[in-house]
Amino acid sequence: MTRNSWMRTTALAAALAATVAALALVAGCGSQRITFIYPNEKLDLSLVGSRTPAVYIDTVTDMRPPVQRKGEGHFLKITFPKDNAWEAPATTLYAEALAQDLEQTGLVVLVPLAAQADYRLSADLMSFTCTLQRSVTSYAVTGLIGGAAGAFIGGGGDNSLKTGIAGALAGMMAIPVPTNNRAEAEVRLTLRDRTGDIVWQKSCYGEINERSYVTPTARPDQEMVNRNLTRAVKRANACLFGQLRQLLAERARPAPAAADTSAAAK
Repeated sequence: MTRNSWMRTTALAAALAATVAALALVAGCGSQRITFIYPNEKLDLSLVGSRTPAVYIDTVTDMRPPVQRKGEGHFLKITFPKDNAWEAPATTLYAEALAQDLEQTGLVVLVPLAAQADYRLSADLMSFTCTLQRSVTSYAVTGLIGGAAGAFIGGGGDNSLKTGIAGALAGMMAIPVPTNNRAEAEVRLTLRDRTGDIVWQKSCYGEINERSYVTPTARPDQEMVNRNLTRAVKRANACLFGQLRQLLAERARPAPAAADTSAAAK
């Protein structure tokens, strides 16, 4: 290879690397905000024969680590969504999911004012994030496949080199590779009575792991949130509600109808 050919090859390879980096950065910097579309799911956890307690949802405190708030990575391991990518604060999104699950289980009756409540429920959001991880091989293999196809189309010489590099870029943008995806949600709930004393406090962790095929330059953040993070929150809440139901059952008062019947019998 002549010196001029070597210089052209080096320049084109550098341009390819810069283009891949730019595509990865652009993919992670979309202007569209990420929504949290939390699914409806009916599950009856009501306390049979007891009065349904009135609960006021108090504060949801953000206790996530900085890496989740700021986001991290663009290529091999990506932590997302960062705070400014969400359509609303993470605490607001979780508060809405918590209220939805409480209402749909029938475990408690939510009230708008703390003075109306038997209990006040607060939450600490410890984790609320997704991680996408892929290997260096994913870039190398797709680049080689696309590069070989491009070089063949180029027919040889400098033109073959240019089409080979263009093909390598196209391969990385078009060929899906195995990708590890993880979503996690960790929440601590605290229940206080009317005097403000803590009567119950528990934390639960929900996690979803899956392996899918995604192109090396793709950032399907919204899809991963919809498919995985929502389920991780469901798992964390299910764990918490099972333990909360046990406490409420132990502290339950008879339902009004049952109390009236007992009084009439006397």
